[in-house]
Amino acid sequence: MWICPHCGLGLQATQDGSSIACANRHSFDRAREGYVNLLPANRKRSPEPGDSREMVAARRRVHAANAYRPLADALVRELSALPAAATVLDLGCGEGYYSSAVARAFPGCELYGVDISRAAVRLAARACKTASFAVASAYQLPLPDASLDAIIRVFAPSDDAEVSRLLRCGGVYLEACPAPRHLWQVRAALYDTPREHDPPRVEIAGLQLLRQQGVQYDLGITGPALLADIIGMTPFAHRGHREKRERLREVTLPAVTMAFSLQLYCPER
Repeated sequence: MWICPHCGLGLQATQDGSSIACANRHSFDRAREGYVNLLPANRKRSPEPGDSREMVAARRRVHAANAYRPLADALVRELSALPAAATVLDLGCGEGYYSSAVARAFPGCELYGVDISRAAVRLAARACKTASFAVASAYQLPLPDASLDAIIRVFAPSDDAEVSRLLRCGGVYLEACPAPRHLWQVRAALYDTPREHDPPRVEIAGLQLLRQQGVQYDLGITGPALLADIIGMTPFAHRGHREKRERLREVTLPAVTMAFSLQLYCPER
């Protein structure tokens, strides 16, 4: 279902399956892992945009430790009314943790994942082989209008107009963001005057809020490696006082607060 990022025409697999191309002969190679790169070079702001390999690797280890499992379970529950053959996009899919959760819960769905980080998409394609993944910008998604039954977005940047463009009538958009007290103990350790996250937004132009829920739990920190990865997968890796950040990597907090807000929307009638 990918469309060409240059001309907007549909992309089809070539005869040997090694690439996809449109009728205007714009062609994109398929990587060994199965994903395609649909981010034109003139739309990159850096040679390797998005999360670095180090951030992606840290996130993968944190997810492997099930630190975010309650959030993944809550996302799946929110999507429980999806039809069996729904078409779903994981927007800002990262290394595929939430894509994999959706694929397990809805084995008949047609699942797509997009992220601007090639390092992340490579891992996602390895982790969730039943989905189709592409390196692409969230602000110019290579998918046709009104083509999706559901879009999920966990923490990633996005464009509201693109979300509205892609949703079918009757589709749903599920947005997860940090709640005010998320990782509060880490913030308190890094800043002299820590601030809570901003309250989650509830209004999106063109979309109607169906419901909102919070997910909060205490995550026991089993050792400095897990804490270092939690810091490394977030902007905290480069923020706060450097001395405090280095010292925090050598100690263990007994637990950190994991707090999220989930908003479920549908197109306005």
